[in-house]
Amino acid sequence: MRFRFYSLLILFLLLASQGRAQFYVGLHGGWTLPQGFYAESRMSDNGWMFSEGHQHLAGAGKGWAAGVDLSFALPVHPSLEVVASAEFMQSGVNRDVEDYYEYIYQARYSQCSKYLMELPKFRNIPILLGLRYAYPVTKGIDLYGEALAGINLRRITPWTLAYATDSWTQTDGQQFAEFNNEDIRVYGQANTLAFRLGAGFLFGKKVTLGAAFYMLGASPLTWDRNTTVRYSVYGQMVENTTTQHVDYTNLNPTLVMVQVGFRLCPFRTRTVQDW
Repeated sequence: MRFRFYSLLILFLLLASQGRAQFYVGLHGGWTLPQGFYAESRMSDNGWMFSEGHQHLAGAGKGWAAGVDLSFALPVHPSLEVVASAEFMQSGVNRDVEDYYEYIYQARYSQCSKYLMELPKFRNIPILLGLRYAYPVTKGIDLYGEALAGINLRRITPWTLAYATDSWTQTDGQQFAEFNNEDIRVYGQANTLAFRLGAGFLFGKKVTLGAAFYMLGASPLTWDRNTTVRYSVYGQMVENTTTQHVDYTNLNPTLVMVQVGFRLCPFRTRTVQDW
């Protein structure tokens, strides 16, 4: 995976070094819409973390993304550009998952003296390299299409449930102070092969409006579930922690992003003759 990424990066630098290249730096942002199994959730007593076939039902919701592009036109054709892109994407779980856990856990722990639930957030960082072609439709408006490939850094924030119960007295007379309970699932990271296919409009060579389809790569989903109970008996603090490792089926993020972007003023690289 690293070899492929570094090979693409070296290719980008070699192409940019040919002659005097005019670079464009672009900034863009937009909304992400998960697709397929990445968006599906079928609730049960086991929650939404279960699979069908070899694809994981992630229950991802709508999110946002922001990124930067670095591009330059190839000498052989001014309308054909080499593009390097880096983006940050984040989305939470969908409404079905939120409603399920609010119903289950708020009903179960709403009377506790302390209660906290944080559902995981899906974070993807695709770093891509590819080509973009622009075709003039009318004066000041171009239609573009692009295809990029590279790596995706997948990160998922922990799933956290914490609650506390009030002190109570057991039948044998033991006095228990407040119980503090934590249930935290820490998800494994993954780096996968990723692709982006996009199209849209370029207005006045400065403003872009378009959409892109992302295939961010399937990889096994793992997590460590850490369950901790803290309480005191006659003033003596007791803590019990158990850890469970879970290997799950593949998580395969696929999504569509609707985006708007801005291209900054171009700048040129220098050749040896310029120095």
